[in-house]
Amino acid sequence: MLMTTAGMTDAAAQSCTPYPETFAQGFYRSSYSFFNESPDQVSAVVSPALLGKLQTERDCVVKHGHCHLQYDPWLGAQDGSIGSPLQFQRESQDTHSAVVVMSYPGAAGAPAKSVKLKLRKAADSTCWQLDDFITPTGESLAAILGASGK
Repeated sequence: MLMTTAGMTDAAAQSCTPYPETFAQGFYRSSYSFFNESPDQVSAVVSPALLGKLQTERDCVVKHGHCHLQYDPWLGAQDGSIGSPLQFQRESQDTHSAVVVMSYPGAAGAPAKSVKLKLRKAADSTCWQLDDFITPTGESLAAILGASGK
């Protein structure tokens, strides 16, 4: 638990960098499992809109065992691993938002994969927060979690 708390503190500290790719690197290292964590643990680095969807998903999982998200969004699959080297590249940025692409090699000769972290500045702050996450399959995590159903 102490390491998780230290990791979240590190991610929150890095969220106030002016460089969105620095935030994305810190988020990957410290908050990889943000989609499975208690929303309280990631509230500093995830936007309120996405945080609400994560809470709804978590409540659904507790009630039903599984819900909308059936895989690891970083992988776009249930199983696998992320190889090295990781590359973080700013795709766009304006005053209040940015998109960072994280690319990594595919397993055993498979094509490279990438995810997009859509970031926004926290209200009344210069700190970045994850506002949406685009999986390697091109799906929006916000859209997946916002799907009606259970």
